[in-house]
Amino acid sequence: MAGDVDTTLPPRPDAPILNACLSHTETALTTLVKAVGDGSAKSITVKELEGLGQSQLKSGDLVTKYHAKESQDKQYRTDLNSMDSNIAQIAQKSADVSITMSTEVGNLVHTVKGFVAEVPNQTDVPQTHSIAVQLTAIDKINKAVDKTATAVSDAYDKLGDIAGKVTDPESDHSGSAPNSIGSGNQFPTYTGSGGNSRNSSGPAGLGNSASAEPISGGQKVQASKIYQYLLEKGFTPAQAAGILGNMQVESGFDTGAYNPGEGAIGLCQWEGGRRTALENFAANDPKHRSVTDYTLQVDFMVSELKGSESSAYSHLMSAGSAGAAAAAFDQYYERSSGEARGQRVANATSIESSMAGVAA
Repeated sequence: MAGDVDTTLPPRPDAPILNACLSHTETALTTLVKAVGDGSAKSITVKELEGLGQSQLKSGDLVTKYHAKESQDKQYRTDLNSMDSNIAQIAQKSADVSITMSTEVGNLVHTVKGFVAEVPNQTDVPQTHSIAVQLTAIDKINKAVDKTATAVSDAYDKLGDIAGKVTDPESDHSGSAPNSIGSGNQFPTYTGSGGNSRNSSGPAGLGNSASAEPISGGQKVQASKIYQYLLEKGFTPAQAAGILGNMQVESGFDTGAYNPGEGAIGLCQWEGGRRTALENFAANDPKHRSVTDYTLQVDFMVSELKGSESSAYSHLMSAGSAGAAAAAFDQYYERSSGEARGQRVANATSIESSMAGVAA
């Protein structure tokens, strides 16, 4: 069981950047393993892991010794934030897939230790080469965490498919927690702690929509279909991947995804006045598409970006990478709490890579 896994990572004083990452990773993995072992995995959030990596980078030795490598340190910070989001997501889901989780966590710890062992002694290695070697090892660790997150997500999605088949869609689930198995027959992918929590000062927070009803006829859409449609709408591959990275967190690409806590629906979890606008958009659609049609929802999103959400559109269009596009879309269009932004960025980067062969 994962609870028996030794998460102690070998220190590497000869490689200070890697050593700081290991200290952070060990703390995060220990927290994760403890949660899996005592059955309280859902209590872990990105907030609990926030700042662990940042504190490691505040030591005078690192700041002084590697000040010239500021851009690489910035990438390292980004990797840590992405790692935190992935680890938090794993922990959140592990309560429902404990057997899979135990195996995956054990494999993850073993893999991380293997990456550390592969790094040769850096004492007499030129500084430039040493930094490159350490950052490569950190990148491998981050990718291993992302792979584990994907494996657990896949297992969790299978549970969701089962839940959707056995849940009575006519039942009253008004008291269910957002995104829980009791939330009707819709089972959106986990959104992170605050993934769907909006900034109430923006249009997404207008009105009290918590009592709004779910929508029927939703469809789980292949990411490649939405990606291709976004390219046809004029978005670049990076921008399309950035949007999809957010949709994956918001709805798991389910056009009928419903959050009863906010009354939010659809691929981007529109709520309040924006949900009403989506429904009106569908009611007046000359093609007579359903509100749960993915092309209609994308068209509505584009209409917002080129209208009431023009600021978000401007920031999205200026993004030069999938990660930057995901961050801009989250901050200016979704306006979430930001706690799952690292996951959105990681999703976008992965999607851009997997969609390399898809063309408009």
